[in-house]
Amino acid sequence: MSLRAAARLAADGITTRVVDLRWLAPLPCDAILAEAQATGRVLIADETRKTGGVSEGIMAALADGGFPGRLARVTSEDSFVPLGDAASCVLLSEQAIEAAARKLVS
Repeated sequence: MSLRAAARLAADGITTRVVDLRWLAPLPCDAILAEAQATGRVLIADETRKTGGVSEGIMAALADGGFPGRLARVTSEDSFVPLGDAASCVLLSEQAIEAAARKLVS
């Protein structure tokens, strides 16, 4: 999803860098901080729920590391995940990632 959103952003002249962490435990905090400092802005696209998701740990690592740049996250909703088409009502979407990225750079 993030790569497809990045491609659409690039078409509008917005360059991005996608770092795919998948799930790493423990998080590679030094590498995350280095990537964040290289760009000055971070959007965390977290497919898990807003509460208790990996994005919380990433934000904490950046804060603990003294990251001075802009920081935002976009997540799935805090809810159970319904089946079928209803899942799109609560799960993170490419459109939500793209909209959050545009807001972060504006």
